[in-house]
Amino acid sequence: MTQRTSPLNAPLLSAHELEARLAELHRAIDEFNRGWYFESHETLEDLWMVTPLPDRTFMQGIIQLAAAFVHYARREYPGIFKLLDASADKLREFAPSHAGVDVTALLDDVARVRGELAALGEERFLEWDERRRPVVRYVAG
Repeated sequence: MTQRTSPLNAPLLSAHELEARLAELHRAIDEFNRGWYFESHETLEDLWMVTPLPDRTFMQGIIQLAAAFVHYARREYPGIFKLLDASADKLREFAPSHAGVDVTALLDDVARVRGELAALGEERFLEWDERRRPVVRYVAG
């Protein structure tokens, strides 16, 4: 009988191995930008678990951002803020950019959305226009 290794116990990727798998990060970003939050989270989770620091923290910030909007879709108001804040806390250390992502613009979007949702409050947050969600942009060049 072969023993299966849990992803939580999988060895961390080397820099070369991580570079070879960055398409997974870009696919997760594309899914997020399309509004496919759950799929984005799932796409990135396997890569995140085997990514060494500091890139692991960056990817966790993207995962938490996607999870915040899964909470929005599930109408779980408090969870939205918990995850938006956790995401921003992790992403902040990577500003202005990381892995080709314009982190400063993303943080600005997260802060704007957080403010809009807070202004609506728990009773009215579903009135928020989801087309105003953050967009993960890439830096020019």
